[in-house]
Amino acid sequence: MKKVEALFISDVHLGSKGSNANKVVDLLKEYEPEYLFLVGDVIDGWMLKRKFRWPDSHTKVIQRILKMSRKGTKVIYITGNHDDFLRAYGEIKFGSIELHNEYIWNSTFITHGDLYDGIVQMKWLAVLGSIGYDIAITVDRFLQKLGMKKSLSKFLKNKVKEAIKFMTDFESELVKQAKRYHCDSVICGHIHQPANKMIDNVNYLNCGDWVENNTYITFNKGRYELHEYKG
Repeated sequence: MKKVEALFISDVHLGSKGSNANKVVDLLKEYEPEYLFLVGDVIDGWMLKRKFRWPDSHTKVIQRILKMSRKGTKVIYITGNHDDFLRAYGEIKFGSIELHNEYIWNSTFITHGDLYDGIVQMKWLAVLGSIGYDIAITVDRFLQKLGMKKSLSKFLKNKVKEAIKFMTDFESELVKQAKRYHCDSVICGHIHQPANKMIDNVNYLNCGDWVENNTYITFNKGRYELHEYKG
């Protein structure tokens, strides 16, 4: 197992058809982090509310996280818009697991990002977009079986999310918030666009997602790295 100081994943969307839960389990078996940061939308409450769907692979993700916490990994769960039902519990701690809306660690501001996305504040529109995306995932998987290699859902997601990012200036707003808290870095998720770059002297990092990109971030020996999981 690879020992690292911290491992960051976001947007697993357990409960949705598109979640690559098996790959998440495989990833978690490869690492032994001191801290595991779940940066929002790990559970897709919006989809579960519409239609409950919970395969064994999704249970295995939760079981693996709990096993890691029992073995000494400190788990920090940051809530997102799809798992916003957890925000009703406030900031709580049970054993090695903590629940927070936002968190500061190692001079890094950690947030899912939806709180700074103007579209998500209009929740009815965000829910509509989520439902449309879930349908696109289903169509996409069918087309792949027919031999189509291009991802329809990824194309749609990129176009929609690029528009949202343009309208709300998402990255700049996250950098602004990091500076507000006197942090050198910011780590988020939400827009499903993995990134590791400098913006206005702040290291902006986005975990990406586990629907199409299968990306995650590690921190070790004073350095953040963005990875794509190949299996």
